[in-house]
Amino acid sequence: MRYRYAIAALVFLLCGAALAGAERVLTEGGGDTAIPGASTGPAADFSLPDLDGRQVTLGPFLGKTPVLLVFWATWCPECKAAIPEINALTTGPFAEKLQIFGLDFRESREQVALAVKSRGIRYPVLLDERGQAARAYGVVGIPTYILIDRRGNVAYREHVLPGKEIARLLAS
Repeated sequence: MRYRYAIAALVFLLCGAALAGAERVLTEGGGDTAIPGASTGPAADFSLPDLDGRQVTLGPFLGKTPVLLVFWATWCPECKAAIPEINALTTGPFAEKLQIFGLDFRESREQVALAVKSRGIRYPVLLDERGQAARAYGVVGIPTYILIDRRGNVAYREHVLPGKEIARLLAS
C-alpha cells in the first residue's frame, strides 16, 4: 500500500516539475516574479481550441461573468472523480451565473473527445496542447481549479474544487 502512495506522489511531483518549467521568469535584479494571473490579481487571457477546433478566448468573459477554469487530464483519477460535481454546477443554481471551462493538459484531441463522451462531461473542454494556459496560471499539478471573479481577478487557485468560494463569489 505504501508503494502505491509513493508512486502516486512521484507521479504528482513529476507532473508538477513538467508544468513548472516556464512558470516563473527572471527579472533584471536576479529575483523571480510570477507571470500575471499565476496566483492572484488580473486573470491571464488565452485562446485555445475546443474539441471541434474552434478557438475560444477567455477575454470576452473577463470582467463580465465569473469563470471556473478546470485544469485536468484524462489519466487523472481526481479529475475523473470531480466530473459529477462540476457537471452539477452546469445545471444547478449557478448555471446561468458561472462559465466553466475544462482545460485538458497536453493530450490529443481524439483521446480527450473519447473521455468527454464516455464520462458525460457537460461543460466546454479546451485543449491546452502546448501547456501555455497552464504556465500562464502557474499550474503545478492537476487537477487545479482557478476561479476568476466578475471583475476579471483570480479569486481562488487550489487543487480542490472550490465549494463555498463559488457560492460566496456568486452571491456578491
